[in-house]
Amino acid sequence: MQLRSGVPLISELDQLKGDPYYSQITTYSRDFLARHANALAGYGRLWGQDPFKLWSRRWEYPFAAQKTIEYGKREDASGAQTGAASSLASSRIGASLKIIDAGSGVTFFPYFVCDHLPEAQVVCIDSNPSYPPMFEAINQSTPGSRVSFTNGMLQKLDMAPGSADVICCISVLEHTDNYGEIVREFARVLKKGGLLVLTFDLSLDGKFELRKEVAADLLANVAEFFDTSGVPIEQELGRMSDREHILSTDHVKRTEPELLPWRFPMAKAVHDLIKGHGWTGGFRSKSVFCLSAMRK
Repeated sequence: MQLRSGVPLISELDQLKGDPYYSQITTYSRDFLARHANALAGYGRLWGQDPFKLWSRRWEYPFAAQKTIEYGKREDASGAQTGAASSLASSRIGASLKIIDAGSGVTFFPYFVCDHLPEAQVVCIDSNPSYPPMFEAINQSTPGSRVSFTNGMLQKLDMAPGSADVICCISVLEHTDNYGEIVREFARVLKKGGLLVLTFDLSLDGKFELRKEVAADLLANVAEFFDTSGVPIEQELGRMSDREHILSTDHVKRTEPELLPWRFPMAKAVHDLIKGHGWTGGFRSKSVFCLSAMRK
């Protein structure tokens, strides 16, 4: 099943959950959690350890992995063909595919990607100081690991221009107030023709980030540097009003409330009230936008 850019539909998630690819990726994640339980003991206290027990990650991680792996395989094939025809510098024979997991957390995702792309090197970047020992422990028990971690800020990546082939940024930008700066930094670091895989939350009630007009501005920032011409962005953002059919926390609240992240709703409601959001009851009406786009 090909996962499309835009706002996912409930019917699409249901179709994905019946696809062999979904069984493959969820099994990998479950095995990863079991294998590295000790290393991950302190992780996920806020959101939970298992990404497939979070309402939107069930779509976001399969989307990001599919787009990254497909791109990597195309690049490998293109490099092999180029190398057979000439000795141009653009040939990727013997070169690794450099992938950045921006705002990575600590998940199965970079390891799953590496298992499917033998030439890939994944650099995970996050600002949380508790993550380095977790990655170190995981890598020590993962022979030949091609995953590394560095503490850093997405606004200022310690990387040369055009040095990355892929950047994945999964549900991070809605937690920032300077997404334009981050998008420009992604554009600086990615090579021409490199892939950006981006997902972010959408606020359906407009009380939180990212409400529709802010999401449109973020996507306009992306379109300045990346080719989004194949994605009907206005139409996809228009789906935000169709709560009957899109994947949303409203739907999940009715059907699988255990997949929502707000463990202490009353405490969250009081916090929201103090912050001027009105009485939310500790619930946030959200959907998610997923995009894959090439660097211009």
